Amino acid sequence: MGTRKQMEQALRRVLTGEGLSRPDYSIVIPVIWTQDGPELLIEVRAAGISQEGDPCFPGGRIEPGETPARAAVRELKEELGLRIRSEQLLGQLPTVHTYLGARTDMFVGSLPGEVLDQLRINRTEVAQLLRAPVSFFLEHPQNTSYGVQGHTVWGMTAGAIRHLCAAWRQAERETGEPGTAISNGN
Repeated sequence: MGTRKQMEQALRRVLTGEGLSRPDYSIVIPVIWTQDGPELLIEVRAAGISQEGDPCFPGGRIEPGETPARAAVRELKEELGLRIRSEQLLGQLPTVHTYLGARTDMFVGSLPGEVLDQLRINRTEVAQLLRAPVSFFLEHPQNTSYGVQGHTVWGMTAGAIRHLCAAWRQAERETGEPGTAISNGN
């Protein structure tokens, strides 16, 4: 635990005027428009990194001077080798704040199915890539966890999916025909 002086110095580094010093993170939820309809790409974190084996979306720490959207775009490229243009970010879901004060900004990206041929998975960060139809999640939009290809999607990732489902259903209502937003039509 250290001496009182060591702990006080460490606490001064960790605490700020607003609470805990916290890193900020950003993720992108990749919606891939395949011939069979839209799918989500979900990563399984590689061995040797924090939360190894957990399913998640591409993302990571926001670098100094970087916007949350720019960080999400950078992380998608670093982890999956996919370049995304700013217009392919459809928007932002609600920001998640953890009980320790960390913040995660969540963006939704829209990509054509052809990007699946361009994947360059960074194996130091990603052990496996899961694909699941958006319709699967829309069938159970309030689940606290989802079983996807033998993995349990839970926690913040499941929460992001719930937020996406709510936005998806609202977008369907705006099109005037529920279910039409599932097709790959233009």
